[in-house]
Amino acid sequence: MKVLSTLLIILTASVSQAAPVSSGDIYMIDGDTADIGGQRFRLVGYDTPETYKPRCGYEKALGTEATKRARQLVDNAGRVEVVVLPGRDKYGRGLARFYVAGVDLGEILISEGLARSYNGGRRSSWCK
Repeated sequence: MKVLSTLLIILTASVSQAAPVSSGDIYMIDGDTADIGGQRFRLVGYDTPETYKPRCGYEKALGTEATKRARQLVDNAGRVEVVVLPGRDKYGRGLARFYVAGVDLGEILISEGLARSYNGGRRSSWCK
């Protein structure tokens, strides 16, 4: 409940704010979407391959790997610094960045070839 209360306060703020969140309170839906206390967040700055309705087998396999790795990083961190940003995406999800041991989760996934930098607009296909 404390985590949800903290996030609700942050969500109502007009500027970005950070809050440490226990890994146990975070569920990674896929490599770039997470659920915290019933609130869904799109993690910004990167894009991972789709696992729901992928366009090809390669995208599904890489998306599954990205999801697995994101879950591993979050679970092993113990605490994740969650920066909730103002606004929502086109699906109504809150916007956020996750920092694991001080490093942006997206940057880790990008460096491992499991994600691409993304700041909106049309995304490139993952299919070869």
